[in-house]
Amino acid sequence: MQPKYLAFILWTLICCNITACGAGAANVQTTQSETATTVDNGVPADYRVIIYGNSHSAQLGAMLKVLVTSQLPNSTIDTVTISGRFLDEIVAVTGNLEQLQQNSWSHAIFQGQKYSQSGTVYYSTDAARRLIATAKTNNIIPILFPEHPQRGNPAEADRVYNLHQSISQQEPSCVAPVGLVWNRVLAVMPTAKLYNADGNHASYAGNMLTAMTFYEIITGELADAIPFTSALELDQQQQALFGQIVTQVLAEHPACPIP
Repeated sequence: MQPKYLAFILWTLICCNITACGAGAANVQTTQSETATTVDNGVPADYRVIIYGNSHSAQLGAMLKVLVTSQLPNSTIDTVTISGRFLDEIVAVTGNLEQLQQNSWSHAIFQGQKYSQSGTVYYSTDAARRLIATAKTNNIIPILFPEHPQRGNPAEADRVYNLHQSISQQEPSCVAPVGLVWNRVLAVMPTAKLYNADGNHASYAGNMLTAMTFYEIITGELADAIPFTSALELDQQQQALFGQIVTQVLAEHPACPIP
């Protein structure tokens, strides 16, 4: 287990004396755990991840399952996805907050904070902060998920990342630098097909790049140490570049506060 993951756990324990309450269960997608059979890092862990978000995070649970089961054979992973358009609408659905409170999750990922593409309109961050507080009350590590930018608009990545950093400053949580990772990959490999045809949603490769970012944050294992494997369905050059950049960006922009 990487030292930064131990610090990660310590930070969570320090933060977990905040109380919150809530209501709220809508479209729920579950993936069951499997034990991997390839690379053995010798560190057993059980990851139980709940994901709140919209279409930008719909594939994340399945991708994390592929990564963990192909790389960490002593570990298991279960994921549940709570789907909606935006976090404020998800929180408003009866039962959704209770999903955080009723199971022993290790991590909670929150995606779907409303933001202004022009940067001129303010949207409340109350729902995101409420979810973070509820997670910490239940000893769950919260991770904010600022989406990747739309195609051709790299500045959007910084704007969305900074917004989520401001939420974390108010209610401490981890912040995944997804958009910064995407921008770095596209700067190095402009031909990388990270987008679907709409220029907004991620392709398979884009979803895997995002999942590799969360894999390193959640497990503490370096993405650039993942050996080439056909399980990720990337060519060797792509996988190597993706892993290298994920680890570089996370070194420059640590996802989680250091206690």
